[in-house]
Amino acid sequence: MLIRDPRGSMQSRKHRVWCPGRPDCDDPSTVCSDMQLDYEAAIELSQRFPRRFRVVRYEDLSLNPYKMTKEILQFYGLPYHPEVKMFLDTHTKQDVGGVSSTYRDSKSAPFHWTKDLTFDEVKIIQDSCVSAMRSWGYRNATSERELYDNFNPLLPYSVS
Repeated sequence: MLIRDPRGSMQSRKHRVWCPGRPDCDDPSTVCSDMQLDYEAAIELSQRFPRRFRVVRYEDLSLNPYKMTKEILQFYGLPYHPEVKMFLDTHTKQDVGGVSSTYRDSKSAPFHWTKDLTFDEVKIIQDSCVSAMRSWGYRNATSERELYDNFNPLLPYSVS
């Protein structure tokens, strides 16, 4: 299961033609309710299938693509093939193409929302996502200054 900070998800979805005006896509309370249900499902699935089910936060994968990819492949008993490394070498260092491109500067992509959303937008999302953000280990921004000054939203989390 892949999970993402709801503020990043909501910011990204603003730029998709298929999302605006659809509550299951652009309503923070609906999105966050789904995230909390995903957390509860992740607990159950990790207990029932501990060797077959894994959760990955998008931000952790983006910040450490080589390490996380190796861990994911190892978890599923798959080799870290040289072509996987080549893909990561070419797809995680720079932004190329539009919003649907697979080429991204993976270290800046997950936190783009901190520059693109207003603090009021961030606050609306956070207020709708208290449980989900706590469950998945995302920290609230408490002020505009904090948000725009290299804010790190990641906290430890566990699915247990």
